Amino acid sequence: MITIVEEKDAKFITHAGSFHADDVMATVLLEILYEGIPLARVAEIDEKDTDAFVYDIGLGKYDHHQDDKVRRDNGIAYSSVGLIWRDYGMQILEKLGIQEYVEDYFYDIDDQIIMPIDALDNGEGERISMTISSVISISNPFWNSPISGDEAFLKSVDFMRTVFHVYIEYLKDVYNNNELDWDDAYDWLDQVMKKIVLDKANEANCFIFNEEGDAIDMWKEYGEEIITYYNKSSKHADLGVYDVNKMFVQPLSFEREETDEVTAYPVEQLAILMENYHKNGEPLLKDIFDTCIHSEVSRIQGMDYVEAQIDLSEHHIMVLEHFVPWKGTLLKSESNKVNDIYLTVFPSQRGGWNFQGVPLSPASFDTRIKVPEEWCGKRDQELVELTGVEGARFIHPGGFIGGAESFDSIMELAQRIVEYTEQNKTH
Repeated sequence: MITIVEEKDAKFITHAGSFHADDVMATVLLEILYEGIPLARVAEIDEKDTDAFVYDIGLGKYDHHQDDKVRRDNGIAYSSVGLIWRDYGMQILEKLGIQEYVEDYFYDIDDQIIMPIDALDNGEGERISMTISSVISISNPFWNSPISGDEAFLKSVDFMRTVFHVYIEYLKDVYNNNELDWDDAYDWLDQVMKKIVLDKANEANCFIFNEEGDAIDMWKEYGEEIITYYNKSSKHADLGVYDVNKMFVQPLSFEREETDEVTAYPVEQLAILMENYHKNGEPLLKDIFDTCIHSEVSRIQGMDYVEAQIDLSEHHIMVLEHFVPWKGTLLKSESNKVNDIYLTVFPSQRGGWNFQGVPLSPASFDTRIKVPEEWCGKRDQELVELTGVEGARFIHPGGFIGGAESFDSIMELAQRIVEYTEQNKTH
C-alpha cells in the first residue's frame, strides 16, 4: 500500500511536480518489494541527509540525472526504474511466486516494459501515441484540473500496477504454450473502439443519426459535438477533434508500423491482455479516452492565453505567468512572432521557475535552443559558477529544460541561452 506522507515521515522519497513513467513504475516495483510505502514527493532532497529510499531525485544510486549516466550493454541509459529493476527485479519476481523461467521473466519484462521507459525518459528511442508512457504523461493534472498532483500520481500508480501484473499473467501463458489469439483480439478491439466513441457521443447528448463505419468514422461524425459538450463552447472544437483523433482514435484503429527504435508498450496490447484475463479491457480504454478528451479540452481552454503571450514575447522568450500547456498551441500558431521564440519561461510545479526550449516538431527531442555543453547536467553552485547566474538550479543533461529560484534568475539564464543560440546558429 502506498501512502503520501510528509518528508519527515517518509521511508521512500521521489520528486514532486510532473510525474513520468519511470518514477511511477519504480513506485509499483518498490510496493511489491516492501509492501508498505510511506512516500514523500519533494522538490529537492540531498540523499546524504536521509535514511529513506530515494529515487529519481537526489543524484544518488537510483537517480539518473547525473552527467555520467549508467548505461546498459546496448548503450541505452538507465532511468530510476531500470536501476531498481536491475538490482531488485529477481527478488520482485520471487516475491510474486515465480520460480520457473525466472531469468526469462526478468529479461522479457525488461525488454518490453522497463527498458523502453528508460529510453524515453532519457530522451532516447521514439515517442509514439498511445503507449503506457504517453498515458502517464497525459495523466498529470491539467492546468485547471480539480485534482492534486498526488492524487493523479496515485491513480497513475494504479494504472502501472495493472500494466505490470497483467503482463506477468500473459508471460505465464506464453511459457505454458497457451498463446493468445491476436487476430480475434484485434477484432474485439475494433468493435470496442467503435462502441466507446458511440457511448461518448450518447453521453454528450449527440443526436445519433449514423452508426455505419468504424471508430474513426464515428469520431469524424460526432467528435466536434463531443468536444463542444465538454468544453461548453464550440471554439476550437475542430482542433480538439483533430488532436484526440491523433492521440487516441487513430493509433488504436490501425496496425502499428514497425520501427527499429525503442518505444513504450502499446495501449492496444495492454487492453487486449486486460480483456483476455480480467474482462475489463473496455473500461481501461474508456478511462484513457476520457483522459484524452479532458486533456484536450483543458489545452483548448488555455489556447487564447498562450496566443496572447506569443504576441507579447520579446527577445526570443515567451513568458507564462502561470503554467498552461503551450507546445501544441505555439507550434500551430499563425502569429508572425511565433518563429522567433526559442524558449518558454514558466513557474515550476516544484517551486521556482523553469525554461524549456521550443521543440522543432511535436514529437521531437531537439529544440530551437543551443545550450553550452559544459552547462548541461550541472546544478546548484556548480551551475551558478559556470553561468554566472545567481539562483540557477539545474539544466537537464539534454539541455532542453532548466530551472532557477526566481523569475529574475530564470530570465537571466534564458537570456544567456538565447545569446549563445544566436552566436551558434547554423545557416
